[in-house]
Amino acid sequence: MSTDELAVLLARHRARLLTRLNHDLRTPLARIADRARSNDLATQAEIAGIALRQLAWIGDLQACARCEVATPELALAPAYLHALVHAHAVHHDPAALPALAVLDARHLGQVLDRLADHAQAPLVLQVTDVPAAASAIDMVALAFSAGTPADAPWQDVATTLDRDDIHPGLMLAAHLVRAMGGTLQSCGTALRFTMQAALATEDQAMPPALFGFEAPPPFGDGHTVLLREPHDAMREYLTEIFDSAGFTVCYAAADLAGAAPALVLCAEEEEAEQAAHGGAPRLLHALLPPPDPAAFDAVLYKPAPAQQLLAVARRLLEDSLASLPGAAPADGHR
Repeated sequence: MSTDELAVLLARHRARLLTRLNHDLRTPLARIADRARSNDLATQAEIAGIALRQLAWIGDLQACARCEVATPELALAPAYLHALVHAHAVHHDPAALPALAVLDARHLGQVLDRLADHAQAPLVLQVTDVPAAASAIDMVALAFSAGTPADAPWQDVATTLDRDDIHPGLMLAAHLVRAMGGTLQSCGTALRFTMQAALATEDQAMPPALFGFEAPPPFGDGHTVLLREPHDAMREYLTEIFDSAGFTVCYAAADLAGAAPALVLCAEEEEAEQAAHGGAPRLLHALLPPPDPAAFDAVLYKPAPAQQLLAVARRLLEDSLASLPGAAPADGHR
């Protein structure tokens, strides 16, 4: 191809891209402008939703442009798989899913969100072991899918913006899946990909950083949490969270000096049985699904976000106080 022919081809691609962008940007903005004439609060919420979706669309488009220049860099680390799939509402067999694997949880979460949004269908995960002969370390294969495939062959999702149909979120997902060693495929609106990850143990993992976490009003003042968590890093994470809400945190029954805790927060079912004191509500911060979830007042998966942990703790504490003789009505709770 000559230089002139290449220039004409690039100009054609650029014009087609700009035409598509003009349509995909102007249409939502026109809806925003039209709906903004109303003072209805529901309409204002709708406008905010359209604007946020458009910002996400532009952000994905920008990320796609970067991915065409350089392969996305992954931050691989031991990730808690049960918390990940619950956070993204992925249908799975809890018994088949390992506790931790080495992967980029943030980027995988981005992929799952965009698959669910594009397919408009629930995400499904199937887990299989990788044969030992295929790797020197223990590996697991994670096969994600969404939607019902059409009566047509599966095709690899395109990752180039040189197209008439631009779906930046889906293209970004395809770039990220490729960086993870898989291939994102589509069949109609259905999507699928498989990735492999090395298994990990909890002593290799670190809880999330609490950057940006805003401590709540100290609703735990005067109350004690009995924290039964064997891993140092996770125990420090939980201690910082509950300290921020004003709770006194103890790590052993002997530290309670005979008093009953307001809440028992434990990492394993056996520890919960040992730490059941005075009928205090029990919150399981689980690595794996417990055999009997009904044995607990609440179950969260490691590492539960700080706000979620405190919201559940507040509810359990209020329910416990409301059950005491002479307690104030529910609308009198803090």
